Amino acid sequence: MMSEQLRLSAQKAFDRVGRAELAMEEDPRFLAWIEQWIAGEMAMPEVRDRYIGLLRERATELRQRALARVPNFPFDPGPEPAVVEETDSFLSEIAKE
Repeated sequence: MMSEQLRLSAQKAFDRVGRAELAMEEDPRFLAWIEQWIAGEMAMPEVRDRYIGLLRERATELRQRALARVPNFPFDPGPEPAVVEETDSFLSEIAKE
């Protein structure tokens, strides 16, 4: 029963993202982590940490590609991506439903 409630919570959160016409995360790793959370195999803080790690990997790859195209481009990692706050908000919505 609990997993059914968690699945419903996750679906509601994904539906809200869709209605807002925001980009939907489709990475199979993220979706697998959500499934593990639904199954009770992973806590939401772990989902969050893994997802933030995935977002950081993507940002690093983008920076590396940009640096490879522009010689002598100064590296400035800047602040943590703003998507961290969005991620926390989205995942907390899933968890509290």
